[in-house]
Amino acid sequence: MMTTRTIEATASHEGKWWEISFHDDDLDTVTSTRSINDVESMATDAAALWLDVDPATIHVHVTYALPEAYRSSWETAQEKAAAAREAEAEAAQMRRTVIANLRADGYTLAEAGKLLGLSKGRVHQLAHTPPDHA
Repeated sequence: MMTTRTIEATASHEGKWWEISFHDDDLDTVTSTRSINDVESMATDAAALWLDVDPATIHVHVTYALPEAYRSSWETAQEKAAAAREAEAEAAQMRRTVIANLRADGYTLAEAGKLLGLSKGRVHQLAHTPPDHA
């Protein structure tokens, strides 16, 4: 059985090239390619060549470096998207609670729909949707 060695690498865009650096004490080299589509195969070939092993025994896990100029904006966008998902989940739970309360007070699906500006079908759907699927 062949053992596969995993090597960490980082690819960063430098001018017209993708520069690939390795995070492994046995690999004191860098390589590059013009196309992002070739980064992983180029990294694997370079690592195998440097280590003098069959490329099939190497798995290079490449992390792509986001330029620092964009990192803060990207991280903020990711945080805002997560907060929006959380707020939407909370709003969905609140909608289901209002519908459950209206139904408990004797309102029909049609009446609840009219009050909430929803169709009878949508009220039924929300009334019967588990909390983690709304």
